[in-house]
Amino acid sequence: MVRRFSLGAFLGILLSVLAYQAPTSKVVAQSSVQEELSKRNLTLSQARAMARQAGINPDNPAELSRFAKANGVSQTQIDAWLQEMGMSTSSTGASSGMVQDLRDTGVGVEDINEVEPTGALNQAPRITTPTRDGLPYFGYSIFSNVPDAFKPSNVGPVDEGYIIGPEDEMRLALWGATEFQYELAVDAEGRIFIPSIGQITVAGQTLKELRSYLKTRLSQSYSGLVKDPPTIFLDVTLTRLRPIRVFVIGELNNPGGYTFSSYSTLFNVLYGVGGPTVNGSLRDIQLIRDGEVITSFDLYDFLLKGLDTGSIRLQNNDRIFIPRRKNEVTITGPIGRPAIYELKEGENLNDLLTFAGNLKPQAYGKRFHVNRIIPLNERQDPSVARTVLDYNLEKVLAGEVSYVPENGDRVQILNISDRLENIVYIQGAVYQPGSYEINGDIQTVKDLIAAADGVKGDAFTKRLELVRTNEDLTKDFFSLNFEAVMNENATVNMKLQRLDRIQVYSNSVERITNKFVQVFGAVQNPGTYEFSDGMNLSDVILNAGGFTEGAYLGEVEVSRLEKPEDRNSKSIQLFKELITDDANKDAFYHPTLMDGLMDEARTFGLMHRDKIYVRNNPRFEQQATISIRGEVVFPGTYTLLSENEKLTDVFRRAGGLTVEGYAKGAKLYRNDRQVIIDISEALMGRAMSDMELLPGDEIVVPRVPNTVAVSGNVGVQGLVKFVPGKKVSYYLERVGGMQKESEKRVLLTQPDGTTYSVKRKGWFRKNPEVYDGAQIIVQRKPVETQKEKMTPREFLQETTAILTSTLTVILLIDRLGN
Repeated sequence: MVRRFSLGAFLGILLSVLAYQAPTSKVVAQSSVQEELSKRNLTLSQARAMARQAGINPDNPAELSRFAKANGVSQTQIDAWLQEMGMSTSSTGASSGMVQDLRDTGVGVEDINEVEPTGALNQAPRITTPTRDGLPYFGYSIFSNVPDAFKPSNVGPVDEGYIIGPEDEMRLALWGATEFQYELAVDAEGRIFIPSIGQITVAGQTLKELRSYLKTRLSQSYSGLVKDPPTIFLDVTLTRLRPIRVFVIGELNNPGGYTFSSYSTLFNVLYGVGGPTVNGSLRDIQLIRDGEVITSFDLYDFLLKGLDTGSIRLQNNDRIFIPRRKNEVTITGPIGRPAIYELKEGENLNDLLTFAGNLKPQAYGKRFHVNRIIPLNERQDPSVARTVLDYNLEKVLAGEVSYVPENGDRVQILNISDRLENIVYIQGAVYQPGSYEINGDIQTVKDLIAAADGVKGDAFTKRLELVRTNEDLTKDFFSLNFEAVMNENATVNMKLQRLDRIQVYSNSVERITNKFVQVFGAVQNPGTYEFSDGMNLSDVILNAGGFTEGAYLGEVEVSRLEKPEDRNSKSIQLFKELITDDANKDAFYHPTLMDGLMDEARTFGLMHRDKIYVRNNPRFEQQATISIRGEVVFPGTYTLLSENEKLTDVFRRAGGLTVEGYAKGAKLYRNDRQVIIDISEALMGRAMSDMELLPGDEIVVPRVPNTVAVSGNVGVQGLVKFVPGKKVSYYLERVGGMQKESEKRVLLTQPDGTTYSVKRKGWFRKNPEVYDGAQIIVQRKPVETQKEKMTPREFLQETTAILTSTLTVILLIDRLGN
């Protein structure tokens, strides 16, 4: 492996190879260098570390430029690399065009600029407080405005801990017995030049250390600085701060590279870019430096505890990464801040309540609910994805019962007003079923029956049931002898407890089971209804609330259990016409029809166990709609007037295309998928292209693009002005043609979505016409996986050439690390 060489021997080999090969050496492409680094188990951060050991600053464009030029790289190539990376050098060796002048103003977060000249960070879109189901996502609202507390000072000097670096500028002032003032710039080597004193290295010192150091150094020439009392006084202030480049990536609206004051902090950048999106984490905002995470910032620490861990000072080429939020738990009820919170692994209900502002006094301590998503592999019924769990709040908070919050949990803390104390219930065959309070008059089962005005005549007087709910929410069931209860047998007439429920049964076991009929279909309340002698079809329809608007009124079907005519028959089928006029059988329901319908229904008698089916009218449908948007005169939503309404019908109703409408590029979407069809042909009257529409279809008509997009393995990817009648070869020529290692066929996607594979190499090449708005994609051949063995000499030459590029080129192109 290459890394077995000592650093000195390694650099010696590299420089000797450079000296020999410089006139004919080729710069290795970024992708190839990255592949070779991977093969040799070298990372970009390791290459950067090697550069620093060799005395090369990988963050200084001027120093990299000199090193690369001294090793045979042309100035033209160096300038191209620097321009590509957003870096530049001036003739003096200091970066130009990126320094902020502070001689009249301070540096604030509003001074942070994106790499693009027009992208001021103070114009970054501010998010409003995101919500779901009316509940806010906690913490994101802090980024809706930029508090002054988190901006760098707009006036006055920087603090004493500011570290001096190249491209900083300062003002050195002496007054008293000797007076002078110099504006001094820190050069690329970290030095300043003071007239009559000479060069002094200042980089790496804090502003406080620099003042003390300069006082000591200048006292050799100006002794009044150290006299007691002094006769000469010294002060150093910064007038211009160096810029640094920071990349903000992950879950935010505007990821990318930004240039801002070196005095700004992690907070400044977060506010400057508008903060994370609602999908981004607030609890694991990572600062990455030289390929390593040096800190993870938890915004909750600041919002809830006041701990400021985000004021760490940034350095050039730092990465701020906002990952996706891993866990979210919703909590509602009598708490300080009902909201949606992000929890870290290991955090429990106590932590969640702390985030939520703790419990209010009216919180109920014995119980709370958790609505939980059932894991996919544990779902018995695919349609049932959630379950509700009950926990004892006091025991969970005390650690006696374990509740581990999971992603998607919805925790509901109950209110004491939601919980009735000392309540018991009685239901069934009593005159006054309902809830009753345990008091001086109601203590036993018999007392509760008496409070309910006793049992009805059809009550089953041999047995009743008591269901008791325990503190742990389990239930016990007691079957009691009714007569013993009423005779106040002390063993059977149990004393009531909170939440006891008494069931008094009806005497159905001593007589024929209740008779019933059932009604299904297009009625307001389908279900089972008690049957009584003499009941007819009108009675059951009225009991079911009448017909729905979409009911078929022509006839009603009834199935009846009777003695079968043959052994294979289980029931008979009967029909009752409610509208006798065949021409009106399909009429939609209207209240004015009700009397006539019921007159007919009364003539049809029902029997026990009849099943009545009211069918839906097949002609009754909710109005189906489609939408058309873009370049039509009247864009919007349209109702389908018939089952076979076509594209041209809707375009006609929408007023046709506007002057800028482009029919060739119009698209039809069905169920979020594009239907490949040339709408322009339909609009020109070609019936084969005039497609019938379905509910939910969406038509989009763009403006005339006047361009053709060419991408992939071509000289320059981009848009080419459309010229009517021109073919594929014309547009490929305009972008520099197909490059080496291109596939034989290119993909041509016409504006209507139709895609062709067009052969462009070898015999029988094709050259179809390209329409306005089309896309041409030139694909690169896959990389060969096998590689011939190299001789030791070839291996050394290739290795040294690649790693030389790593030390000179890749250090410039540091985006390979991302």
